[in-house]
Amino acid sequence: MLNRRHIRTVVIQSVYSNSHELIKKKELKSYLKRTSSSTLDLFYCMIDYIKEIHLFFNNIESQKFSCPYITNNKFFFFFTKLNSIKFKRSQIINWDLNQNYIIEIKDKIIELNNIFLNTKKDDDESKLEFLIKCYSEIILDSSLFYDFIEDQNINWVNDFPYVNSYLIKNIEKIDVENPNSFHLPSLIDYEDEISFGQELLNKTIENFDYLKSNIEGRTPNWDPERIAQIDYIILITSIAELIYFQSIPIKVTINEYIEIVKEFSTPVSGKFVNGVIDNIVKDFIKQGLIVKTGRGLIT
Repeated sequence: MLNRRHIRTVVIQSVYSNSHELIKKKELKSYLKRTSSSTLDLFYCMIDYIKEIHLFFNNIESQKFSCPYITNNKFFFFFTKLNSIKFKRSQIINWDLNQNYIIEIKDKIIELNNIFLNTKKDDDESKLEFLIKCYSEIILDSSLFYDFIEDQNINWVNDFPYVNSYLIKNIEKIDVENPNSFHLPSLIDYEDEISFGQELLNKTIENFDYLKSNIEGRTPNWDPERIAQIDYIILITSIAELIYFQSIPIKVTINEYIEIVKEFSTPVSGKFVNGVIDNIVKDFIKQGLIVKTGRGLIT
């Protein structure tokens, strides 16, 4: 979930924010740890949401109404038993005050339940498939819920795809007889990634003007006023990684930032960033500014 690409995007967003409003020095030291903690908060809020959906349908169960693919689904029930004791949460949603976000998707869940009932299947594979479809095609398709998540924490919007991808992959691995089959992460699990991100953020902010100077004169075919600021920030962060992280191969750095720019900037930005980084790398290697250590790396 907190993989290095996600960490890089958090660093880029932080540097971008810092260019508008300076991050206080005392906050900078643990900035990545706090933002990573926020990502895990979202993860556990999504688990709570699944629990609440299960509870909601159990509460409205009656002789006239039943939604067995939720109420009698051992995979939904599995979530009710999950409880992280390794991670201290700082943000918890009170679902009793936000039932409308379950009511809003209620009819779609009932419709999906009826589709599965018509298959006449009652095996574990079908119940797991129902949970995955319910989550990926109904819960994640709710624009109302998405807006709600954004209102809770603006950073959650960028975390949302990473968290949900991780959640779905782990749902697919559930063994209902083994509570440990669904990994409940804590910050300890991501110490290396957080440490990498914190160092990258520190190096980028501390050397911002120097890193920025390396871009000057290397964009002759691009109007400076039309270059998106986020592209500059991505370039500056990528240069910091190229210079200060000797164990990371050049190709890895280039590929990662090209993928990030495709996601966060304009359609032409990928070509622009790729061209600028390529020129910078060639110049830096000639000047001996990029020194890589390790097997298969430039030294």
